Amino acid sequence: MLISMQSRDSQKYHTVSLTMNIPWKCSYVKYYVSSINTNSNILLSTKDDYMKYQVGKTVHTIEFSESYHYSIKQLEQIFSQKSELAWEYDKNKRTFKITASLKTTITSISHRAALLTGLYNTPLPLTIDPKEPFIVPDLPIITHTKLYLVSLQGNPMYSAIGDQEYTPSVIGNINTMAIDGKPLIYDFEKEGKPIKIKTNTDSLKYLELSLVDFQFQPIALKSPLFVSIKVKPAKDADVKDVLTK
Repeated sequence: MLISMQSRDSQKYHTVSLTMNIPWKCSYVKYYVSSINTNSNILLSTKDDYMKYQVGKTVHTIEFSESYHYSIKQLEQIFSQKSELAWEYDKNKRTFKITASLKTTITSISHRAALLTGLYNTPLPLTIDPKEPFIVPDLPIITHTKLYLVSLQGNPMYSAIGDQEYTPSVIGNINTMAIDGKPLIYDFEKEGKPIKIKTNTDSLKYLELSLVDFQFQPIALKSPLFVSIKVKPAKDADVKDVLTK
């Protein structure tokens, strides 16, 4: 049985959900995502994104706007909009150098802003001394090349991000480049072996899938997401027989 799903809520186009009726009288079913289809209209930042830093007792905030695309020059200008900090891109190291005129502490940052700055693996708070510029260890991410589909019924995957541990239920592993404004079409059957799930029939009556980035955070997708799923009846399974060949 082939099932097609489409996201309809413009506030969360990255998520699709479906209530389905399984036509077979069986205790278990086997299914997998065969393909996804959307346009790569992914916001790299929204009005909710920010970076907060403190100089003395004063807290400053760098705010972002909605944007689908950034150049390094644009990022330098945004990060350096406050006089206390200067961000300079090192073309050889392909990362940012942060210089502070006064002792400055970056206290918090939103997820998407962390991707743009390269601070996504840097523990906060981060104190920068005027005598010692800080070289951001990671490269800024302005194009998504690794995405996942996660669901309640997927395969738990252990992952450690910073000091946090995650076990997201992965149902799709997507290795491709999401080019701004271009179609994003991924066929799991052609790209490799799909993740096949065997589950109790009753648990599949409602299915919800979300498209997330490499740190398992929802992406801000502004185009509808289309997902095709293939389902067929399966023999009874024990606890160890959740993932199938």
